[in-house]
Amino acid sequence: MPAGQAHTTWFPELKDILKERWNSKMTIEQHFDIVNDLNNKLTQIRTDLNIQPPMMWCPNCQKRHRSKFTDVSITAMYYALKRFEVCGNDEFNKLLREWKKYSKSENLDIYGKAKPDKSITKNND
Repeated sequence: MPAGQAHTTWFPELKDILKERWNSKMTIEQHFDIVNDLNNKLTQIRTDLNIQPPMMWCPNCQKRHRSKFTDVSITAMYYALKRFEVCGNDEFNKLLREWKKYSKSENLDIYGKAKPDKSITKNND
């Protein structure tokens, strides 16, 4: 495996998916369809190339372990769209604003999963 490939996220195949599938008229729900496709393809690439997660030092057990791979988030996809010149700066800023409003109203994290409800408080008797 070439040096640094364990940390690579944006393989050429993923860039192709972005360029082929992106449409500025899509809804945020459709954006998550692309994110899911990107994550599925990334998992396949990592499996095919036998890429292992990087090693990390655990301060608790004082040993080295494999860390976990990160997934592509919706914000990572937006930044990639800008980076690979699939969208312009104005569209990028609009995407981030819309995502911020949508995620707040739906209480979602950057992976599209529901955030824990902050209104539930612990009872400290």
